Amino acid sequence: MSDYTAILYVGETLTELLWDNIKDDTQVSSIIGSKTQITLSSPEEIKSNERLSLFLYQVTENAYLENQEMQSVNSTKLKYPPLSLNLFYLVTPHTQNRENDHIILGKVMQIFYDNAILRGSVLHESLAGEELRLILNPLSTDELNKIWNVVSKSKTYKLSICYEVTPVRIESMREREVKRVIERKLEKYLIRVEKDDSKKG
Repeated sequence: MSDYTAILYVGETLTELLWDNIKDDTQVSSIIGSKTQITLSSPEEIKSNERLSLFLYQVTENAYLENQEMQSVNSTKLKYPPLSLNLFYLVTPHTQNRENDHIILGKVMQIFYDNAILRGSVLHESLAGEELRLILNPLSTDELNKIWNVVSKSKTYKLSICYEVTPVRIESMREREVKRVIERKLEKYLIRVEKDDSKKG
């Protein structure tokens, strides 16, 4: 089960996944030459030598997993279920070249499509045992403009796509003591059956 660092290491997992699939692609690696050129910063904060931004712009609770049962720690203790989250990322190429932006965007979508389920060694070690889903999250022009109005001082929209990563679990630290059942009392019931003498010959 992941702890409070899960959000951080989902971002690290996505960065590593992208670089592992870019570095051996001659065309794309000529545009993005190192993992350090992939950043988790806002598009507004991106540095001149960075080429791709994965910006976490929204975090919501996973509605389908919010009412899970409590987990047994031992015979006298229960732990509250984990907090299950959906993380939403704005993916924006920054190559200062329209053709290269399109190439990068296409490559990112190919990588995320081919790795729609993240598990095992693909995940950062702190997420071991988890299984995450990468889902393309299409937004309307109005929704994208609202995001850009928040993340960009210039309010200028740039070519970008959005992805959802779910479920990201954060383990709860809350526990509850329960009494162990050591005795069970069973009640006996007497069933009386009345005889029907009218059937006697």
